Amino acid sequence: MGISETVLAALIGASATMVTAIFHLVGSFKSQSGDRRTKGGGIKSLLWMLALMLASAVGGFAYAEFRSQETRDETHALRMELRQQLQTIIAATSRIEQGRGSGPGDSEGRAAEERRRGADGIAAVVNLPACRGAQVGFATDRPSCVEQDAVQVAVCAPIPANAKVTGAEFFSRPDDSQQAWTETRVTPGQDIGGGRFAATAVERPDSDGTKQVCYGFSHWNSQKGRTLRVLVRYGV
Repeated sequence: MGISETVLAALIGASATMVTAIFHLVGSFKSQSGDRRTKGGGIKSLLWMLALMLASAVGGFAYAEFRSQETRDETHALRMELRQQLQTIIAATSRIEQGRGSGPGDSEGRAAEERRRGADGIAAVVNLPACRGAQVGFATDRPSCVEQDAVQVAVCAPIPANAKVTGAEFFSRPDDSQQAWTETRVTPGQDIGGGRFAATAVERPDSDGTKQVCYGFSHWNSQKGRTLRVLVRYGV
């Protein structure tokens, strides 16, 4: 077990006092043994010894108090520094929590962003290969598709579950075309050469908070594949 500085200082002072006292006692006894007539000198030596013991005790106590006060000052300074650091950490944590909070301003910002996305629209793209008719017997070549044999696909765009569709735009171009989408817009129900979009949307639940808005497409073009695009606009 360690010894504190104040206790060590007191022990040093006490040890010095005892050594000094023993030294003077030994010297006094030797003097009295050599000359019995020096009674007055022996009393003076005893008084000096007592004075020295008292001074040593006072010095040791004063040094111990000095070290104790210094330790208290260091502890107080350390406590104040730790308190300041704690306040800094609390303030930083509060700022982070406020930044993560979902206050009215944050909710309005998210709502405005969602409205902007709805006005711009969500696009969905599907690629289709050329249609092939049903195989007849053991023939290796398949006949061309007709509308009755059309492949039915759905082009779906995800939107928020609470949103309402405000409009949709439809696009179609050959799969090897580099034509801009703005130049390939079509209307629902229009025969676009072996294909046709349905005019009515079908909504399907998706994950939590979203749903799928799907438009059907009938594909019977046997010559080329086709790339379809649907742009769905919504409001929240």
